Amino acid sequence: MKLQHKAWALILTAVAVCAGGALLGARYVVQDSFSRLEAEHAAREGERAKRVLNQQVQGLSATTQDYAYWIDAVEFVRGKRASFMADNFDTDNMGYLRISEVLVIDGRGRVLATLKRESEERLSRLGAERIAPLRELAMLVLKGEDPKAVLQTLRVVNGELEIVIAAAVRQPSVQDGAAQGVVVMVRRFDGAEVQRLAEVLMMPARLSFAQPGHSGEPFHVQRVNAELDDLHAVLEDRQGRPVAELILGLDRRLQEQGQALNGQGMMVVALTSLMASLLLVLILDRFLLKRIQRLYSDIEVITREGPTAAPPVLVQGNDEISSLACGVNQLLQRVQSDAQQQRLSFERQEAIQAQLMQSQKSEALGRLAGGIAHDINNSLAAVTGWVRLTMEDLEEKHPGHESLGQALKATKYADGLIRQLLAFGRKTAPKLQRLHLRTLVDETRRLVGAGLTRECEIVAIHRVNRDVVEGDPTQLQQVLVNLLINAADAMEGKGRIEIVIDDIALPLGLDQAPPPGTTELGNGRFLTVEVRDFGPGMAPDVAARVFEPFFTTKSVGRGTGLGLSVAQGITLHHGGHIGLSSALGQGACFCVYLPACADDASALSPAADSSSEHRRRELLFVDDDQLVRQSWSALLERKGWNVTRARDGEEAWSYLVQSSQRWDVVLTDLSMPRLDGVGLGQRIRSMNQPPPVVLLSGNLDEADEQLMAELFAVVLRKPVEAGDLDGVLNDVVRRATSRSAGT
Repeated sequence: MKLQHKAWALILTAVAVCAGGALLGARYVVQDSFSRLEAEHAAREGERAKRVLNQQVQGLSATTQDYAYWIDAVEFVRGKRASFMADNFDTDNMGYLRISEVLVIDGRGRVLATLKRESEERLSRLGAERIAPLRELAMLVLKGEDPKAVLQTLRVVNGELEIVIAAAVRQPSVQDGAAQGVVVMVRRFDGAEVQRLAEVLMMPARLSFAQPGHSGEPFHVQRVNAELDDLHAVLEDRQGRPVAELILGLDRRLQEQGQALNGQGMMVVALTSLMASLLLVLILDRFLLKRIQRLYSDIEVITREGPTAAPPVLVQGNDEISSLACGVNQLLQRVQSDAQQQRLSFERQEAIQAQLMQSQKSEALGRLAGGIAHDINNSLAAVTGWVRLTMEDLEEKHPGHESLGQALKATKYADGLIRQLLAFGRKTAPKLQRLHLRTLVDETRRLVGAGLTRECEIVAIHRVNRDVVEGDPTQLQQVLVNLLINAADAMEGKGRIEIVIDDIALPLGLDQAPPPGTTELGNGRFLTVEVRDFGPGMAPDVAARVFEPFFTTKSVGRGTGLGLSVAQGITLHHGGHIGLSSALGQGACFCVYLPACADDASALSPAADSSSEHRRRELLFVDDDQLVRQSWSALLERKGWNVTRARDGEEAWSYLVQSSQRWDVVLTDLSMPRLDGVGLGQRIRSMNQPPPVVLLSGNLDEADEQLMAELFAVVLRKPVEAGDLDGVLNDVVRRATSRSAGT
């Protein structure tokens, strides 16, 4: 049996099965759709009926609140207006407002007045059996915290539904005053009310009190006869308990119309399926089966003659069969394409592996920096102390005084390098202060003039007067030093390096091309520091990677590839960016963009030496480095302190608990043998009258900031200026003395 005949039989069988399934499915879907429509219609009508009923509840609630917030009601519950009930609740007014009963209690819960509308002409008092449940609801409002609260509920009494509203009586002019009393109003939902509701809903309606909510659903439909269904809508009280069911009559003619339409649709589907099966056989034979036979013949030729000698497959049309023919023709090209994709995938894997190695290098650098920072900063603190002592011993005009000052600046710069190395590994935030770029550039020139730039001539050009930025002077100086060293290396230590200070306002005009590095900046005024060399320049591929960590073009041993990466990271932390413009044979120009300050306020000056203004005070100095203890103890003693030295926390603690001497303040290192600074701070905190503790350490990056703030009055980083340390210690003692005097 040919494929053509098999396809005909298969199509006719499939169409017959599909047509039969479609007829059954259509019947089910149509019936289900009409049933769902009836359910949705019932839910909508139930919701509409409950909304209409709720409108009556809200209307009675608004009426109750109007009376409760009236000044006459306030005076009535206070015993001042005895005619309030007679003036406002006669038979006509209660009939107009459709109020059946009224109860008023005062702020102590005493019943002041009750009314019941017996008929159109007669009012009476409520009996005790009616007053008790209404007073119970009123007390809920009276005892509530919100004086504006309104209680709304439904209840069934003697086979009738009642709407009960209780509102707190309060003065209109007082927003948050306590409730003065409660007004309770009742509307009896009798047959007349139900009839009025049916007229509004335009369908039959009645109430049922037998097992309300027994179905567990807010709405359910019960079949009554061939023309009518009963929709049961559950009515609940304020606690969500079913109290009654509102029964509405729904027309069932919609479902009968759906069944008739379903039969007509099934006939149409049957006739359409028969015609479609015949048409499908003709189309399949002409446009599919014959093309498949032709494709089979062409592939048979390729199999017989080989892929190199056989002609290509004939491609006709633009469908799956033509795509199959194209796939056969492009088989060799696809194999070559797969090989190319494999090579690209391998290259991407190599790049990812290289990035992982760079990340591991950065992590190792951060760990190395954290490990050596403490020891290096201790050494710097000792050097700073001894240099400071020597400077104080020498006269200011002594030839070595200026050299020692430069040595102090070098220790500050070395401290900045350590902090910068930590910043690269741990992303620490800069210490910002206002400073002049002119001063920063001049100090950097003097610093690198000692040999870092070899024989290069450094020329500074100042084009602006308002050159104040907010930044960390050590970090920004590190940026300039890295750029100057790179410029000197580019010219092999000989040539001219220009440093130009200028400014730029962003955004630029539409006709101006943005300089390199400005696209990453926001709007506003920026100060620029250009470092230009006249060396060989860079190729575009090198310029695109100069800010990557560990990327360098220098020989082994001359560069680490971290300088420009660190510089860019520092500038980004300061809200700026570094741009690069370079071409082969034209040198390179690095431009540092920094946000300009709004005014020209300069950097804050160090705290003045205030040792002469205070009496000699007692200081317990704890540090495991002997050089640091000796140098800084000598400096602080010259500032007017009596210094007691301790080698570690245990020795300091023994002084505190065994000696009768009392110290005004304790100055301690963080990392020490036996007992570190945190342990000492915790022990001191447990004393009855603990002295304040100041922490001075060279490695604070991994310390718990919250714990540091709890244990120490001030936290300082080594090295620190002697005057600054003296000012901090005096300020801590002064604050501790003030607190002691206040207690």
